[in-house]
Amino acid sequence: MDTPSHAPLQTPSKSYISKTRIGVLAVSSMGMAALAITPSYAAIAKNFALGNTSVQMLTSLPNLFMMLAGLIIGKLTASKINLKTLTLSAIVLVVIGGFLPLAFNTSFAFLLFCSCLVGLGQGACTNLSQVLISQMLPEKERQSTMGLTTTFTNIGGIIFIMGGGQLAAASGWVSNYWIYIFSLLVLVVVLALVPMHPEAVNDEDENAGAKIQLNKYVFYCAAWAFFTMLLNNVLNNNISLFIADEKLGATSQAALTSTISLIGGMLCGLIVGVIGKKFKYTSISISFLLYGLSYLLVGFGHSLFLAFVGSFFVGAAMSIAMGQFPYLISIAVGKNSVSMALGVYVAIYSVGGVVSPFIINPLTSAVQGMGMNVFSVSGILALILAVLCISLNFQKKLVQDSLG
Repeated sequence: MDTPSHAPLQTPSKSYISKTRIGVLAVSSMGMAALAITPSYAAIAKNFALGNTSVQMLTSLPNLFMMLAGLIIGKLTASKINLKTLTLSAIVLVVIGGFLPLAFNTSFAFLLFCSCLVGLGQGACTNLSQVLISQMLPEKERQSTMGLTTTFTNIGGIIFIMGGGQLAAASGWVSNYWIYIFSLLVLVVVLALVPMHPEAVNDEDENAGAKIQLNKYVFYCAAWAFFTMLLNNVLNNNISLFIADEKLGATSQAALTSTISLIGGMLCGLIVGVIGKKFKYTSISISFLLYGLSYLLVGFGHSLFLAFVGSFFVGAAMSIAMGQFPYLISIAVGKNSVSMALGVYVAIYSVGGVVSPFIINPLTSAVQGMGMNVFSVSGILALILAVLCISLNFQKKLVQDSLG
């Protein structure tokens, strides 16, 4: 039966789509801004006479503020506040939090405060980049663009971590904070390219004016993303210690392993849209399978080369999962509910990153006598989750219920 047409559908111009995509992808490059200071952990710990756990708060505490940002932004984007204004405000938080330590750096508590500002801005940018895509681009552009956000998040991570490390090596740990000039450049790009008043997209929104409604699929996606972040942080938290304990290399090799993970995420992000279309019912299961095989390779390989290979595919696994979840949420709820749904999603998955060591480490300790290590344990857990994800068929049900 034909549906009545009340007005001709409008298609945004190619110029509008290109500029908006570049602007939105620039926003997503802020997704690892809080990690910029990690190359200077040792120097900061020495300067303030701190233990490893204390100095790691510079990146673990921002995770809690990312969770808070997800909920706040979810609420604000559902209001009448302009999306571009919110996005610029989020990037300004990163700029302020990144630049203040250049002037005031004698108090570790103040550095923590600045890291929390960065975390708040980063969490808001992570949420807003997906909201901008779902509201400013036509549906046919969304999946590929959401896939590319993971590439740009990893590109941003490489710039923040490697650039910050180079600055610190050249001029001391305080200079590490100069890398936040990159966030200032992103601010200029967003100011120039993200539209203040978006063009009408080629979508009929039958839910316009309806109440915000979050269905079960939002929480299913958030739960699976929670496990994705729980697994992903195993590499970040343990690879340096593992390489040292196994005598596979020095600190520089450990840092290179983390960078290779970002490169894996960046390259895979380029084809996430293709993977999502080809494996529209199983892409999330595939990501867990990749995590499992990658971690087993690292854990049982006892080789620096295999650690590099495993790390690369861990980054690829994250790109597949985190590029797909926002798209799945965007088709699972009405257009006016997307921003709140993404806010809830970001808030829940952020917790996975925070609690990762508190779940994985006790599991590893419990089976250490069987010759298992943190990576082999995580690999087995990932494979169990892959089987569970396939068995429950959640992705197939979501897509079929949403698209008919």
